[in-house]
Amino acid sequence: MIAFHLSPFIVLIQLFATTGILLFYQERRSYFWPRLLGTLTCVIGLNFLWGFFPPELDTVAYALQFFFIVIGITACFKLSFLSALFWGAAGLTIQHLGYSVMTLVGGVVPKLSYSPIIMIIVFTIVFISEYFLLTRKLGRDFELKENYVYLTIISLVAMFTTTFLNSYRMNFAEDNALITITSIYSIICSVLTLALQLGLFEKTKMEQEVLVLEQIIANDRQHYDDSMQNMEMLNMYCHDLKYFLRRNADEVGSFQQQAEKFLSTFDAEIATYNHALDTILTEKSLYCANNDIQFTCMADGQLLEHMDTVDIYSLFGNLLSNAIEAVSSLENKERRMISLTLRRRNDFVHILIENYYDSKLEFHNGLPASTKEEAHLHGYGLKSVRYLVEKYHGNITISADDDIFRVNILMPIA
Repeated sequence: MIAFHLSPFIVLIQLFATTGILLFYQERRSYFWPRLLGTLTCVIGLNFLWGFFPPELDTVAYALQFFFIVIGITACFKLSFLSALFWGAAGLTIQHLGYSVMTLVGGVVPKLSYSPIIMIIVFTIVFISEYFLLTRKLGRDFELKENYVYLTIISLVAMFTTTFLNSYRMNFAEDNALITITSIYSIICSVLTLALQLGLFEKTKMEQEVLVLEQIIANDRQHYDDSMQNMEMLNMYCHDLKYFLRRNADEVGSFQQQAEKFLSTFDAEIATYNHALDTILTEKSLYCANNDIQFTCMADGQLLEHMDTVDIYSLFGNLLSNAIEAVSSLENKERRMISLTLRRRNDFVHILIENYYDSKLEFHNGLPASTKEEAHLHGYGLKSVRYLVEKYHGNITISADDDIFRVNILMPIA
């Protein structure tokens, strides 16, 4: 029978709201609003066909409604079907949690059973909590890996099992004790399922970050090879040019001293007895010299013999790039200073880098949050540093006090 069905429509609105809040920061496809309107038309159309499903197949109808919503997520947002399935399952879990809390209130206080006011109060709290506790923290650009799909399927099975349980419970609407028990059971299932989904999100996000960091290090390998070649060529040209100036001193006259002073800037290679460290320190010191940045360094490169060459280049390259970026924005040129110390402390390598800064910093998981626009695309420099330090079983501590930014690293000497 074709007719409007209120109860499934209310569930649909709740599910649309919980899923929409989760997807608030996800990247939308072009023609988003027409696509969203098309999705709404499909699922509302399904509501008018609800009468064709016998009461014992309500769960199937709800599953079909959920499937249409997942298709709609894929159509409206730049997400794969698997990722849309994850977000849809998370939205369903939160909706079911809110519904279970509402029925629990009705089981404990029968007069409030399915009260519109209680429903509005409960879901308002759910929506606000969802946004501030989940949406703002989850961010965007999430892609679910295929080998984790089974966990999402487990979540869906748990939710539709409790949906079936709640549908069957309607046959005993006067049994408040049963309603209370099943509501508590549904709340526990929803909380555990949500915890599983959040754990899956964090695990996938960490694996994505590791892939990015490994790609950064791979790029640093190529950069290191290029830097070595460029440094060798530059030293060779400087040597040849100095030789030419000395052989033709009479012809170049007073220009010789100025030219040699200029060339000494490029020829002043830092020697720490570690080739990779020498290369990156020389590269960064040249940049500092040409950009009014005072760079002081005391380093014993022999302490890093246990580290891979590219890891050394990447570690100190990211540390110094971060410091250079910070001091370059300082208006007071006298504060554009960077200090680097690498020394032995008992059985550990101690690395300390200090520089001035003038921006307000907020820390997240021990690292300063990026102040750039689209922060989720930035901040990988210090993440790469931490990744490399932990690779060698070390510890990194970052602090910002009295306008001085400090990075302290301790790594055991192998």
